[in-house]
Amino acid sequence: MDKLNTFTDSRGKLTLTQVGNEIPFSIQRAYWIYDVPEGEERGKHANRISYQYLVAVSGSVDITLENRDGRHTYHLDSKDKGLLVPPLTWNELTNFSRDAVLLVFASHPYDTGTYINSHEEFLKLIQSR
Repeated sequence: MDKLNTFTDSRGKLTLTQVGNEIPFSIQRAYWIYDVPEGEERGKHANRISYQYLVAVSGSVDITLENRDGRHTYHLDSKDKGLLVPPLTWNELTNFSRDAVLLVFASHPYDTGTYINSHEEFLKLIQSR
């Protein structure tokens, strides 16, 4: 998880991230997830080619990532934290706070053919590499 550059003065705070620094890809798509009902989960997939960079611009959310190195859970709860999700990484988004807004930058346009929606298929794929 990255701590993003934040500048504070009497006018408030400004937090930034830049392509080539924290975001190691050219942004082709941006979207945000919000108004997730209590107890609901998002994600539960991996992408074959796309990188994603996640920032909780409001509230909090837990992100569980799984790859060949195992499973790790991250708690995004600050506007100045970002999380890189590389290709072939299973992701599960849980525990959205009522006010959560999760901003996602992606390296590729949306293409259903690049998603892996079966955890079993994902495990077979990463074990074969």
